[in-house]
Amino acid sequence: MENVESLSTSVNPESVANKKYLKSRDYVTFTMAKFALSAVTGLTQGYLLIFYTAVLGISPVTVGLMFLIAKIFDGLNDPLMGVFIDKTRTRFGKMRPYLFFGSIPFGIITILLFLPINGLTAAGKIIYMYITYFSYGLIGTIVGVPMDGLPAVASPNNDERIKIISISRVVGSIAEESALVLYSVLIIFLEMKFVYMTMGIVIGVLAPIFILMGIFNVKERIPPTKVPPKITDGFKYLVKNKQFLSLILSLLLSFFRNLVSAASIYVVTYIYCNGSLNIFFALPGAVTSLISMLLAPKLRKKFDPKQIYIVCTIMHSLALILVFFVGMSVPWYITALLMAIAMFPVGLINVVPHFMAIDTLDYWEDKTGKRNEGITFAIISLRGKVSSAFKDFVLASLLAFFLFSTPLLSITSHAPPQLTFTQKGIFMIFTIIPALLNLVTIIPLLFFKLSGRRMVDIRARLAKKRQEEQDHLLTVEEKQV
Repeated sequence: MENVESLSTSVNPESVANKKYLKSRDYVTFTMAKFALSAVTGLTQGYLLIFYTAVLGISPVTVGLMFLIAKIFDGLNDPLMGVFIDKTRTRFGKMRPYLFFGSIPFGIITILLFLPINGLTAAGKIIYMYITYFSYGLIGTIVGVPMDGLPAVASPNNDERIKIISISRVVGSIAEESALVLYSVLIIFLEMKFVYMTMGIVIGVLAPIFILMGIFNVKERIPPTKVPPKITDGFKYLVKNKQFLSLILSLLLSFFRNLVSAASIYVVTYIYCNGSLNIFFALPGAVTSLISMLLAPKLRKKFDPKQIYIVCTIMHSLALILVFFVGMSVPWYITALLMAIAMFPVGLINVVPHFMAIDTLDYWEDKTGKRNEGITFAIISLRGKVSSAFKDFVLASLLAFFLFSTPLLSITSHAPPQLTFTQKGIFMIFTIIPALLNLVTIIPLLFFKLSGRRMVDIRARLAKKRQEEQDHLLTVEEKQV
């Protein structure tokens, strides 16, 4: 009894909560790995739909349907991947082994996605599209889930976790535009079908190198819970953790916001009739978004993530509404400038949900004693894929509704010319439609209650728990000696 009392009196939660675990090289190397993953994501999300339709000549509706079916498949393998991660016990941790073995196949499948397979029949192209895209989804899960989950276990210090998430998200945002930079350069020298192929080769080769360099330094410092989860826990967790459920529902609806970036290339090509202008529409918005990301750690200290997310969502919608009413008859640079301003709050919108996800992990551990990073970030990964599929399906459907005509040759030829009705529809997809529909993401967050004093108390209890575990281990080691 005396030993127990002496342990409890020796507990100093601050020593665990404020201790520095991460070094500069941890931030640098993890950011490199995140850069690689985001570069592939930016390539596939920004150019795969237009590659399938403009280069391979597959109809938008066929592509959109394939995206939707693929995400239903991901609905099964993502939660399972999360459970497998949480069940993994190795001396390297539970996240890093998957990154090591999945990085090279991830690069290979990225290259295969953008091969101009014009020698195949129309049916053959569709079959090839299904095989490569489904493979990309599976391998992307193996790499993406542990990559997103690694910051959650890299340090018990919440400030360090916020810092590494913020830095990696900023750099990841830059990486998502790397395909745009490549596109803008390559389009000057190459035919369109070779532009996409070259983009796939460059990013597909560099991605595994960066990922492997990144995972060697970052360690997993929060140990897994003693009892591994069951296979079915991946599906049950989403329903049981109500706070996490409200966050995921909000993020799932955020695909409306992604219509803006997806429609950008159609705007510059078929309204302003110059596909090379896409860099002036996308890059300034990426820069302003990046600037707002840099503010995330400081704002997090003054405001709850929920408050930041709601305010920024409203600001983004109001800015898009302004662009819509200014209209598409103004010079392109006016629209590009207004869109750069509209994208400023998006940086914060993209970062703060990861802070909230960490809060749900701490809340669940405090409530149940279990910590499910694998399941949590598997579901977040699934949410991203489902949102992307919904975005592509909705975009393809809206293009069909507004009578968009598939290019006869390539996206740069502007042929056939689009109807005025189609041009107005494309501009609506770019502005007013996402502006109004994006506001629904706020509704689920009204039920998210992890903020303020509640999270302070939760982290204090977890810090005390971890200090007690450390003291216990020291006592056991002393007895063994």
